[in-house]
Amino acid sequence: MVKAKRKRANANQLKVLNQVFQHTFFPSTELRIQLGKQLGMSPRTVQIWFQNKRQSWRSKSRA
Repeated sequence: MVKAKRKRANANQLKVLNQVFQHTFFPSTELRIQLGKQLGMSPRTVQIWFQNKRQSWRSKSRA
């Protein structure tokens, strides 16, 4: 069986996710579900995006 390719967020999805990130670093479960439906992503994918974004932000702020 072939492993499914990783899906990357497109420009529109990134725009919305980055706007939400500017308001809150830790979106609620309800907000993650709402974003997932709005963007066509799973809430888990949204959660992982925020985890990665926070880590990236911390790394840049330390440098």
